[in-house]
Amino acid sequence: MQASRKKTLSNMSTREMFSLWWDVNWVRYLVISLTPIGLVDALYTVLLYNSFGPQYELNPLVRFALSTEFWYLWFLLDVISFSVFAMIAGSYYLHTRSKIFGNKTWWLAGLIGFRIGAAAYNILVFYQVALSFVSSSFIALVTFLLMGTLLARTEDVSKRGIVEYFRMKLDSWHHRYIQRGLKAKTVPEEKTDKIILSPEPPDSMSLWLKRAGYLSLAVLVFVSTPYFLAVLADFTGVGAWSEVFGPLVFWNEVSGPAFIMGFIFIVGLSAIMMYAILKAFSVREGAW
Repeated sequence: MQASRKKTLSNMSTREMFSLWWDVNWVRYLVISLTPIGLVDALYTVLLYNSFGPQYELNPLVRFALSTEFWYLWFLLDVISFSVFAMIAGSYYLHTRSKIFGNKTWWLAGLIGFRIGAAAYNILVFYQVALSFVSSSFIALVTFLLMGTLLARTEDVSKRGIVEYFRMKLDSWHHRYIQRGLKAKTVPEEKTDKIILSPEPPDSMSLWLKRAGYLSLAVLVFVSTPYFLAVLADFTGVGAWSEVFGPLVFWNEVSGPAFIMGFIFIVGLSAIMMYAILKAFSVREGAW
């Protein structure tokens, strides 16, 4: 019997992009729960801009859009675009999900985590919560891991499956508790013939999506570096250096920790950029 063809974004129809997510209950609920994120993000972006001024908006394009009289067009576009993205993400997951080929949806989880982290940042800054950037980064990371785990599943999520999962974990813990202290019997290893599987033919669309994801991560880190340093300057108080100590820079209890933390930040972000660039140029299937 001939194996089914691997499904990718290139062989996904437009109708499937916008309708396939509705066919499975748990994916439908997941998409519906994600759609309000665009509204929340747009709403608090406008509130933050009107309450504290344009300097609190880090994106120059959004800052320009909110400074014009057609800001409401950006508001509608921001809300609708994320809703459409959530639908396409759910449909893409169902379209490419396969027990044989697996699916590569971590880049979708990264985009969703970044968007939720940005919305959380706007909310925390609007309410003047301390360490807003750190808290929103943690929320983005947790969302990324959670969404990555969900979108990596090859089986549907159900109430029965959740109950069986926790029951299995409980039985496993109970079994280990009972067997504690018992000497394990050594079982002779059985010789098995190794089966060499033929390599899967490369998928150009999947490869380019992977490379684009790594390169986008490197660009995102590079563009975000000044914002990281600006947040660090506000956190350590070195941003108000000239107001307190004048134009002359010298080493003291303010500049010392700020310099060390800034140096560590730059080294860490540079390492992330180099890692992403190297991963983009060292994808296993195929070559540039």
